[in-house]
Amino acid sequence: MKNRPLIVGIAALALVGVGWYATKGVTRAAPNQGIVTERKELALTIYHDDFGMVREVRPHTVQQGENHLYLREVSSQLDPQSILLRWLGNEAQAPLTTSQAYDLGVKTGEDLLQRYLGKEIEVVRYNQNGYPSDVQKGTLMAGQGGNFVLQSGDKFYIHPQGTMVAPTLPDVIPMPQVSLQVNSPASQPANLEFSYLTRGLSWSADYTGTLSPDSDTINLECWATVLNKTGANYPAAKVILVAGSPNRAVVEGRDRMEMQKSMKMTEAVPAKSQLADGNSRFSAPQALGDLHAYTVKTPTTVVQEQMNRLLMLGSKAVKVIRDYNTGFPPLQSYYGFWDGTSAAHKCTTAVALTFYNTEKNGLGEPLPNGAIRLYEPDASGVSQYIGAGSIGDTPKEEKIYLTLSSAFDVFSEWRLVQNKKIDKKTVQKVIEVTMHNQKGRSVELRAIQDYQGYWKMLEESEKSVKLNAFQSQWTVKVPANSKTVLRYTVEMKM
Repeated sequence: MKNRPLIVGIAALALVGVGWYATKGVTRAAPNQGIVTERKELALTIYHDDFGMVREVRPHTVQQGENHLYLREVSSQLDPQSILLRWLGNEAQAPLTTSQAYDLGVKTGEDLLQRYLGKEIEVVRYNQNGYPSDVQKGTLMAGQGGNFVLQSGDKFYIHPQGTMVAPTLPDVIPMPQVSLQVNSPASQPANLEFSYLTRGLSWSADYTGTLSPDSDTINLECWATVLNKTGANYPAAKVILVAGSPNRAVVEGRDRMEMQKSMKMTEAVPAKSQLADGNSRFSAPQALGDLHAYTVKTPTTVVQEQMNRLLMLGSKAVKVIRDYNTGFPPLQSYYGFWDGTSAAHKCTTAVALTFYNTEKNGLGEPLPNGAIRLYEPDASGVSQYIGAGSIGDTPKEEKIYLTLSSAFDVFSEWRLVQNKKIDKKTVQKVIEVTMHNQKGRSVELRAIQDYQGYWKMLEESEKSVKLNAFQSQWTVKVPANSKTVLRYTVEMKM
């Protein structure tokens, strides 16, 4: 059978990127060759941090004796040392895989030129009408930087003008592939289970939460974003996302030249599911050693160069505790040579949310780590962004604490109003804090005072709690559009 010509421009050859493969050591007339492209029972186990496992079944009819099989549509970043091969069915009649090979292929057009060194090619020149006017045949002797040297007869032609035309050859294949040498005791249909680890697959979780302005609840959704940079598509695959990072020994794949390209976003799943209703596209997470696995209920197509977003879970009424907290300048036992009063010091207030991962609270499943973005409706009912935080890997029954932002309309003014020396080693300090709340609702402000040295509380307008040897804490209710004054007296030893 004659080879079909492969027409490649000189400039194009220099710019050809990834996706070519050479099967080494296989002649054109090798018997029982087969390209195995059918893929069944695809399954992806995807971890964080650019790491995943691919499992699929490749059906093919093998011939008795030696077979050379070529598995296409594989990841361009697979780890060759991780490949697992198993023939399903009757073990006594199963084919035997005697060798395997994987080649990343050529990275550039210059590498492609190297594949044709010593091979017969043609240089075609075209007239002004675009029709071939001259064809020069010869042997490719050198190729670098998009230029080449052609030997024709007893002459060398250096950088000849024209378009190089090269034949398609069995050992120049336009895609990565794994080649197998297989010995079969009989001609038979067989199913090859093919598994490997690869880079280029990753996933991450992110959360959105909408606070109810009239109650301390939040509508919470968790989305999984699956990223495929392997160069292969995985149609109708069973997808398992694993929270946690196992140790691994993955060989680095080729440099990924297209990592900065814009990526398409698949259409999002409608945000209507609720954990309690069981409408999530994920089954309940299962323990996987010390990790947790989240299985997509239905087969999902994971396309290369796309970010595939899937709704993992949601709950419409998660009870939250709003926490407004602030810290005061530290008090020192040092007195100095002055009367000890100071100007007011403005203290900002951090806004935080606390909620519990319990079934009673509309959750109750292990939550994967991810960023969370919070929204709250304004007076017109339009949701506005109010801050972000992060959720770590959280088992059920555990507390989640999120620091979101600094409050604009809740703040304090701290002032040292008296600094009195009692004796050589004792100082008495009087502090006054004015707590402002310009919100339309009352807040409880949690305030912490730090101490540097031995201290004792003598008087206070609000009862404090001693957190440790160096901190005390007050929780003060500040009415809406009002202010509250906290005053306390501390004795400190030098």
